[in-house]
Amino acid sequence: MRSTLVYLRAATSWGLLAGSVATMVGLLMVVARWPNALWPLHGGVIGIVAGMSAWAVDERCAAVVDVTSRPLWWRSTVRAVPPVVLAVTWLSIHVVIRDDLPDHLRLFVLQGIAASVLGFAIGCRLRQQGRAEPGHRFAGVASPLILGIALARPADEHAPLFPIWPHEDWARSRAIWVTLAFVGVAVLVRTFWIDSRAASRDPAARCLA
Repeated sequence: MRSTLVYLRAATSWGLLAGSVATMVGLLMVVARWPNALWPLHGGVIGIVAGMSAWAVDERCAAVVDVTSRPLWWRSTVRAVPPVVLAVTWLSIHVVIRDDLPDHLRLFVLQGIAASVLGFAIGCRLRQQGRAEPGHRFAGVASPLILGIALARPADEHAPLFPIWPHEDWARSRAIWVTLAFVGVAVLVRTFWIDSRAASRDPAARCLA
């Protein structure tokens, strides 16, 4: 237990996490004040959740840590604290501002959870492939990309990722986000399975499979 807490304290960028949470809260409160005009910011916050969840797995000392006795699944589980904090923050704020948003709280909660799971899973997968700090690169691409999609809403008739108006296909959007969440879980499970097999053959090859 002590080693877990020590690793958590050393591995987590607490300042970055606090800044991300504050940014999320601020932006979502602004969206709740003017939802019709600023709804794309809601998608932008989802990009923050996904990007920061991937950033949580970055390992500055990968050359040392990757050859220790602690497997990737253990280190990743400890590093899952920031994504969980982001998801809980997303849920809590939406419960608070639900009366100012369209009446689809379950979908909005699902969006944040799916983004957190998928971002974290992608980060873990890239770490398992031997990349030391893939999360900040992923965040640098994913966050503006998701905001751009929320602004432009390409193919929105067929793939409504960020619906807001009553006539939009909310059920299809829910199905898309459920699928994304399951993809994230599947990627995470496969990553840990590959890592465990590599470790059983050669502990030094844990992050090279």
